[in-house]
Amino acid sequence: MKHIYLLLGIGLLSATSLHASDPFADLDNEMIIYEQESVDSALLETEFQQYISDQEREYKSWLTQYLKEFDQFQSELVNKWGEGDLSQKERNVEFSEDKNVKSVIDYENEQVTVAVLVDKNLSQADAEKTVQLKMQQLMTDEKSNIARVFEQRASLEGGEISIADVQYSDQKKQQVKDVIIKQTQAQAQEIDKQADRAQLPESQLTESESKLLATQEKEQLLKSSQTRLNEAGKNYDQAKVSAESDKKIVLYTVSLPKNSLAKRAAKYSGFAEKESQIHDIPAALVMAIMHSESAFDPRAKSAVPAYGLMQIVPRTAGHDVNRMLRNIDKPMDKNDLYIPAINVETGTAYLNILDKRYLKAIKNDSSRLYCTIASYNTGAGNVARVFNQNGSRNIKQASRVINKLSPEQVYQRLMAKLPYDETKHYLQRVHSRIALYQTKS
Repeated sequence: MKHIYLLLGIGLLSATSLHASDPFADLDNEMIIYEQESVDSALLETEFQQYISDQEREYKSWLTQYLKEFDQFQSELVNKWGEGDLSQKERNVEFSEDKNVKSVIDYENEQVTVAVLVDKNLSQADAEKTVQLKMQQLMTDEKSNIARVFEQRASLEGGEISIADVQYSDQKKQQVKDVIIKQTQAQAQEIDKQADRAQLPESQLTESESKLLATQEKEQLLKSSQTRLNEAGKNYDQAKVSAESDKKIVLYTVSLPKNSLAKRAAKYSGFAEKESQIHDIPAALVMAIMHSESAFDPRAKSAVPAYGLMQIVPRTAGHDVNRMLRNIDKPMDKNDLYIPAINVETGTAYLNILDKRYLKAIKNDSSRLYCTIASYNTGAGNVARVFNQNGSRNIKQASRVINKLSPEQVYQRLMAKLPYDETKHYLQRVHSRIALYQTKS
């Protein structure tokens, strides 16, 4: 399997070295460490191998179909726009059915942009009318992301209109690849979360069996990612060559309404308070996670895929909550996760599972809070690895180390040694935002 890592590294490390943060470096290091973990080969000769085969077949079927649809969508965007602009944390991107209209809500920078592909020869005045008309149409569509953040038409006024060409570049090509790399990284973490289940008393799998299953799933994930990266590069080059210069982009950019974040947060604070009481999880933590995961957008979706306010992944957090609290042994339905009440219930219940089951051996409340936040993003096993000198994902072993440290030392160790930079940033964001939602006494 090592040749897969080397191919990925050779093909991408030089390309991404110009970036401030190299998304592949984290993934590559993680996979090398994972590859070095030994698994008893005798397991392959037992009846467990049949279970492995069945699970791998189910996972491969789901993954193949999802990634096929995802890559097709991004390819269609590249053909039209010269780039594959997709949703990510605190940035919601939606396209019209024909993909000629793009609406972007940038929650972090508090601005909204509607972009429309129009005929190259369209006059400035007509181009402006076109984008303003599309903005108004989105405003009247209650399902659009624009309608969700603008309560009054007057809020749309005062925006700036600009014109841009459809352009292809090496930078945009790399951005298309980076989407796949980051998606692979996130999916690898979801596989780790599934493997962590073996450390719970009621697990039907041993840690060795779970590790074997995770190894095979990661191997399949890496193989598919290499193929996808190659195809994405070829498709981009072909789109660049065959691109027609008969289109231009007209953009309308306007600031989000004043106090938009606070108004969105207020809509869901009641859900957080309710679930806080039920699951014994601080409401401020639930709100801080919603803020960081979706900026309180109930229709948020990431490339993992994860859904809704607290960005629940149906196969991991959704399945854990279903199985442990609802007595349903299957992943959640993604459509249910777009319902705010269900999403917040599920996310808070998952925090309870992390806090009260996976990480219960950590005695200090603050230390356990830091580990819970990081685990929500990357899994409790990856958090355990930070504290185990042998790189083990064993949570009980890590807890003994954590209990000898002060909360500040735990936080600093996590910030220094978590396997993914994205998780470090996540811990920092969520922790700093808790204070925003704590009740002032």
